Amino acid sequence: MTTMFFILWGVLLGAAAVLVSTLDWAVHSPRFSQYRLRTPAASYTGPPRKRLNVGLNNVLALLIFIAFFYHFGADTLYPGWPGTAHFVGETLAVLLLYDCVYYFYHRAMHHPKVMKFVHGMHHKVRFPTAGESVYLNPLEQIGALLILLGATMLLGPVSEMSFLAIFFIYSSVNIIVHSNLVLPHPAFRLFNFWVQKHDTHHDTFRYNYASIFPFWDQAFGTFK
Repeated sequence: MTTMFFILWGVLLGAAAVLVSTLDWAVHSPRFSQYRLRTPAASYTGPPRKRLNVGLNNVLALLIFIAFFYHFGADTLYPGWPGTAHFVGETLAVLLLYDCVYYFYHRAMHHPKVMKFVHGMHHKVRFPTAGESVYLNPLEQIGALLILLGATMLLGPVSEMSFLAIFFIYSSVNIIVHSNLVLPHPAFRLFNFWVQKHDTHHDTFRYNYASIFPFWDQAFGTFK
């Protein structure tokens, strides 16, 4: 794995932190109050405990990625630009496989027993904001990342550039869907679609289990 890969990955980590901070500022700012889907509500747990959970989950995610790079990076990721067709194909293939498996994983998380002991932690914040996107039971965080990295290994090797695109889309979508903001410009149409879809999930607990693509929910009757 190349030095440039780790530099670019670091840039994407920084970009994700900026995205979280920007969206959290906007959703709590009176200037953007007219674009909120919901008024951010208190959770069943206090802010210090919430910040601790989010911080530890971010550290856990970093450790999982680092372990993946160390043990499997050389066999799973190859350097250089693969060409436009391969780049698009690799990125879409991994994301499609990830999202398909994640659909069933997330749906299983809503089984009453699993909900009580694992996924219910995330839903303690009824309508979360971007900063609470990784307010999770650590077991759920581990499972989701293993699905993403497992899809990469199964379909790999993929190029380092493709993996960076996969990571960028995966992390950005997870932040955006929890932003609680619907913005008026047509450029934000996809942004708004993801936000509204996931808001329905947090409102009902019964629909929109897929993370990125709507057709898994459409195929299995859980799209709304």
